[in-house]
Amino acid sequence: MSTTTADEVTLSAECTLAQRPEYEDLHRECRQITDVPLPHSNGLLLIKRCGCGCHWSGGAS
Repeated sequence: MSTTTADEVTLSAECTLAQRPEYEDLHRECRQITDVPLPHSNGLLLIKRCGCGCHWSGGAS
């Protein structure tokens, strides 16, 4: 049974791949560092920001 929760972290493709050995440098390629709202919407997101810890102070990037 699979469930989704609000606590799940969504990672970009680059940060997901960077979790594998020898790909750690891909964290620097991630560009999903902010939420992108859907134009003319009221709070809907077109792209959600990457939840990887590398984007926070003291991270890998």
